[in-house]
Amino acid sequence: MPVRSIFIALVTIVIFSSCSSVTESTFSPQIVVQGFLYANEPLDSVVVRETVPISATSGNDRVTGATVTITSGDSVYPLHEHSVSEPGRYTSNYPIVIQPGAIYTLRVEALGQVATASTTVPGAIHLDSAKLDDRTLSLTQVDSITYPTIVDSLQSPGIHLWWSPSSGSDGFGIEALSLDSTADTILDAVSSALGDSAAMGRYRFFILSTDEQVVWPQYTRYGLNVVRALALDKNYEDFILALYLSGSQYNNSTIDVSGGLGVLGSAARASKKVYLK
Repeated sequence: MPVRSIFIALVTIVIFSSCSSVTESTFSPQIVVQGFLYANEPLDSVVVRETVPISATSGNDRVTGATVTITSGDSVYPLHEHSVSEPGRYTSNYPIVIQPGAIYTLRVEALGQVATASTTVPGAIHLDSAKLDDRTLSLTQVDSITYPTIVDSLQSPGIHLWWSPSSGSDGFGIEALSLDSTADTILDAVSSALGDSAAMGRYRFFILSTDEQVVWPQYTRYGLNVVRALALDKNYEDFILALYLSGSQYNNSTIDVSGGLGVLGSAARASKKVYLK
């Protein structure tokens, strides 16, 4: 081997070894939070995790024993771990109804660190009308809908929702969500080809108008489903943008958490139930 080639090989080995040792020796976990607040609805929970090294063999990244609070104005709400069987999930001992237009700040103390995030909840929305092609649907009753035999997500008319504007929202989205986990799964050429049915199939985001169609591939199961319009804050939009652009939940360009990673997003939503057969 020529001298120059040996030198290059040795340099490569040294650099690789140095990078490996630096990466392993300097890794320290960071707080990762995930919480979503919905106008006029009780707070569900905030999940606290930690980053893990690439070499980790355990999938457990939940953080227990964290000090978690949510503040709005002069009100401070302490959160506690929901149960031993669900470590890292923090809830309140009493209902905290999220107020539209209010600012909420999350503070998490764990791992010797403090992570904070804030969100301004968009104004409440309501559905004005819903149609399937020329059929007007009820806004209060469950309509029975026949899922088409052949689905073309661009051509087959789906349920069209119209909703009210929302002050303070950064954009809108719509979702279709099954309420019956025992119902038969819907499989068609479009939905089965989706790489991530949870992110790409169930939701449609980046909507600027106050009406949009719920396309058929958004449904994952027959039976009882809910279709929703959502008015999203910037944090929520950034989170979804990271999912769509990079496939990562926590893209560095869309992080709204100080001192950690993750998301504290908020939205207002309006729902209607349908029964797919």
